[in-house]
Order: sequence, then structure tokens, then C-alpha cells
Amino acid sequence: MDQITLDIPELNYKKLLYDDKDNVSDQGRATAFESQNKKYHLAGYTKDNTQYKQAFPDKEDFINFGKSLFDRCTVAVMQQAPGQVLPEHVDTFYMISKNYGVDPAECCRVNIFLEDWQSGHYFEINNTPITKWKRGDAIIIQKDEPHLSANSGMRPKYTMQVTGVRNEFKRR
Repeated sequence: MDQITLDIPELNYKKLLYDDKDNVSDQGRATAFESQNKKYHLAGYTKDNTQYKQAFPDKEDFINFGKSLFDRCTVAVMQQAPGQVLPEHVDTFYMISKNYGVDPAECCRVNIFLEDWQSGHYFEINNTPITKWKRGDAIIIQKDEPHLSANSGMRPKYTMQVTGVRNEFKRR
């Protein structure tokens, strides 16, 4: 796990059109993702406590920011409401693989915190808790690195994920 700080532009992420998702009943994606969903269901997670909102913005400011990190990339913004959990999982890098025909093992994800940390907001990667972040702080997630996210606070938690081909990463 690598941590970096990025200078992120003003992005109107709160006004995006988000799709409702959850980590138990959401279907039709990569096989590894489906296997994780079944594991959560067996552990007692439900569609009611694993909800999140996700947007894939096609606005120029988001795309330009993504391209400042990778030549080939996908950009997603997540909103996690209070009381919601994304249980421990590994990312499949399904969208970048689908969009660009790259092997997911050659990719990485930059998980960017869009607002300063607030009490109850939580992120963990490789059993290492991450709290007290500042806007623009980011965690680089490699394929098969277990991580989780929770919001036991009182306000939504916003993150942006820019996923790209690892050897194209422009910020190391």
C-alpha cells in the first residue's frame, strides 16, 4: 500500500447522477465480484447495510484529472451513506479491463478522498486502518489487496477511484 497526496481540482461530485449499488445483490459483473457477493451474504451482510452510490462521470474536468494520472483510465466516484459498509474485498479492475483490453494484473487503482476525514469515516487496506485523511490524500490499491470501507459517521463519505495501467502512472 502506498499513500500519496494529490492536488485535486474543484470537482462537482455531489451533483453527479449516481447509480444505487450494494455488495450483496448486485449481479452481472466479473466472476470474482460475484463470489465476493455470495461470501458477504453468507456472513450476514444484506443489501440494506452494503449500499453505496456510484457514478462514472464523463465530464471533461473528471476525465482530464484521470488523464493527469494515467494515459488509459476509468474514473468512478463513490458516495457511502452513514450506516453503510463495503466489507473486505479485492478489486477486480473489471471496467478498465473491459474498456481497454488490458490484463487486470497490470492495473492499479488510486482511491482519492474528496473531503477531509470526519468522525466515523473509515478505510482499511491490508489490515491497516486509514483515518484522519485530508482532501486529496490517496491510497494506491494493487490487484488482490484486501480493503474495506465503512461509514459510521453522520455525513456521506465521498471518494474517487481512478484506475489505470500501472506502468502508465504519472505520479510516482
